[in-house]
Amino acid sequence: MDVFVWDRSFSTGMQAMDDQHRGLIDIFNELHRVLFDIDLPTDRRDVTMRRSFDRLMAYARSQFAGEESLMQSCGLDDRHQFVHRRQHEQFIRNLRELWADRDTLADPASRLMGFLSSWIGLHVLGVDQSMVRQMRLIEEQQSAADAYERDASVSDKGLRAILNMVGRLYQDLSQQTHALGHTRQDLHDTERQLQVMAQRLEVHSRYDELLQVVNRRYFDQRLNEEVARAFRSEDPLSVLVISLDFPAKDDGQEGLPAIDAYLQTVTQAVAGAMKRTTDLVARHGPQRLVVMMPETDRHGASLAAQRVVDAVAKLQMPHPDASVAPVVTASVGVAGWVPRSRDDDALLLCEAEAAQEFARMAGGNRIGMA
Repeated sequence: MDVFVWDRSFSTGMQAMDDQHRGLIDIFNELHRVLFDIDLPTDRRDVTMRRSFDRLMAYARSQFAGEESLMQSCGLDDRHQFVHRRQHEQFIRNLRELWADRDTLADPASRLMGFLSSWIGLHVLGVDQSMVRQMRLIEEQQSAADAYERDASVSDKGLRAILNMVGRLYQDLSQQTHALGHTRQDLHDTERQLQVMAQRLEVHSRYDELLQVVNRRYFDQRLNEEVARAFRSEDPLSVLVISLDFPAKDDGQEGLPAIDAYLQTVTQAVAGAMKRTTDLVARHGPQRLVVMMPETDRHGASLAAQRVVDAVAKLQMPHPDASVAPVVTASVGVAGWVPRSRDDDALLLCEAEAAQEFARMAGGNRIGMA
C-alpha cells in the first residue's frame, strides 16, 4: 500500500512540475515498500534500498535544477529564490546524512519516511506552490516584489503543520511497530492511521481558515467540473463575484486592516442569502468572494445577487474611511448561461468579474449583469 497518495492538493496547475512531483512521490512510495517489506531477504533489501536511494537522489537533483532555472528565467523575487534554493540544498544534505547514518540509527526506516513526509509539506505543498502563484502574479503584470509580498498564505502554513504531524506520527507508530515485532497487522494499523491523516489533509487543503469557506484552488477545480457537467446536461450555470466597495489599492499601499474582519461577517451574510445547499461559496481574493450556482439561470442568479447586496448593506458596518462612505457595501457581478463547451469555466468567471467591476465603477452597492 502506498503511503503517499497523489491527489489534487499536490497539483500546481503546471503539467511539467506536477509530473515531476508525481515521479518524486512514486520513488518515496518505492522506498516505503522496500523499508517495510518484512518478507524481503536482507541481501535483496540492501541492494533494492541502494537502488531506490540512488534514483531518489538523481531525480531530486534533476528536478531542483529545473526549478531553479525556471525561477531565474521568470524573474522571481530574490528572497523567494534564496529560500527555495536553500531548501533544495538542505534536502540533498539531510538525505545524504540519513543514508550515511542508517546503520547507527535506532529506527532508520521511520526516520527516513518521517523526513520525506515533512519534506512534502514544507516544499511540495509549500514553497513550490508559492513559486507557481508568484509566477502567475508576474504574468498578470505584478512586480516580482509585489508577487512575493502578496503570497503570504495562512492555509499553506496549516498544510505544513498537518504534514509535519504526519511525519511525527509515522515515527511514533513505527517505533511501536518495532517494539511489537514488526508484524503485518501492526504495519496495516500504521498505514490506516496515515490514511486518516491524509484524508484530513485533503479536507484541510480545500478551506480558507479565516473565512471557513472553500478556497480559490478548490473553487476553480469545482467550477471546471460543474461546467463540464452542465455542458453535458445542457443545464444553466451561474457565478456571482462579490467584492467589498473599498477603493482599489495603489502599488505599495498597505492593505486596510479591517478587511479580513469585514470579510468574515460578509461571508456569513452571503451564505445566508443562498437558498440551496448546492450553491458553493468561496474566497477568491483579498477582498473578494465567489458563489457557484448550479442549475440556476441568469434571472435566478440576479435575485440571489440582490439578496447579497441588501444583506451586506443591512449589516451597517462602519466604513474605515468615513469620507468615502458611511457603511461598507458590496458590488456583485452576475454571469449565467448554458455552457457552450466543457472548458467555459474561465469565460464564465471572467464575465462575472467584469460585471462586478462595472457595478463597482457605477458607485457600488448594486449588482452588475454580464
